[in-house]
Amino acid sequence: MPQAPFVPVIPAGGAGTRLWPLSRRARPKFLLDLTGEGRSLLQRTLDRLGPLSDRPPIVVTGIAHEHAVREQLPAPDAARVVAEPSARNSMPAIALAAALVEREEPEAVIGSFAADHLIEDEESFARAVAIARDAAELGYLVTLGIAPTHPATGFGYIERSLDPEDGDESLRATGALPVARFVEKPDLARAEQFLATGRHLWNAGMFVARASVLLDELADQIPPLARGAREIAAAHDTEKYGAVLERLWPRLTAIAIDHALAEPLAAAGKVAVVPTVFDWDDVGDFAAVARQLRARASGGATAPGRDDVQVLGSADVDAVSSRATVYGSTDRHIALVGLDGISIVDTEDALLVLADEQAQDLSTLVARLDERGLGRLR
Repeated sequence: MPQAPFVPVIPAGGAGTRLWPLSRRARPKFLLDLTGEGRSLLQRTLDRLGPLSDRPPIVVTGIAHEHAVREQLPAPDAARVVAEPSARNSMPAIALAAALVEREEPEAVIGSFAADHLIEDEESFARAVAIARDAAELGYLVTLGIAPTHPATGFGYIERSLDPEDGDESLRATGALPVARFVEKPDLARAEQFLATGRHLWNAGMFVARASVLLDELADQIPPLARGAREIAAAHDTEKYGAVLERLWPRLTAIAIDHALAEPLAAAGKVAVVPTVFDWDDVGDFAAVARQLRARASGGATAPGRDDVQVLGSADVDAVSSRATVYGSTDRHIALVGLDGISIVDTEDALLVLADEQAQDLSTLVARLDERGLGRLR
């Protein structure tokens, strides 16, 4: 039996505050080249999903970023770009894309993949998506779980069921496993326990399902959200679309797909996971970017005098006894002495010096900019 058509959905949003001042409101991280390889995170996502797609991917982004997203497409018809009037978290964006697909091809399978993640082993990723498609055709909401490499506290976790009686044989035949539950970001002690059990995977927020199944399940959980997405989709390509979108979009429940669908459906035995082994990174802060650049010895220029200083951009850097990552293209000469685990971001209007071990705290500083009358820097 031939597979149902597969349509990737790429939510392209988020403020990226832990990557300020590189990531700004007007140019968030998915539009940036954070690895020095000449491709933005969005472009790399499209490159990765293109060969797996039966129809052009759907990129859902904020109206303020629509033009920039279109500029980064390799061709005008390489993807469909849907502009959301305001940020409503991931579920409304995915639901609208699903409704557009359902309207055109009711049996189609969609897969939601964030625009700002890095995946190096594309062959393993493609195999995992193929398994997820098979499981999704059975009616499951399927997620790709990342094999944890350390007890991370910055990611949510997926607890898979190891009970051989859980899940039907047809599901297990695909290579997917039933999900017992989703767990929020843990503290270190709990993350270490998760690693020891062997049952837990990182939740990378990648979901695959039939478009109609996703919307029907959403109609059971949050009826107005599913109904609104379908009504907006029904008006698409008509003269009423703008008015319908403007009227209904602000009323859609602002909620993440994890809370809207994944958690309640897991409790009902309707979620499956594909355990994966490919390298994955959400590049969520400067510590993650530094880790990526160090993994690519040729990804950035190395400053004279020290092999462990990586430079992204054209900044002129000299260093002595330092382990640091420098981002910048200004005319300033940057000199480093005796620094260990530091990120420096030098832009025309802001300079950031950050201890990588406290990279997660940067969002606190960025939140103060508006309070101090410096909103223009965001």
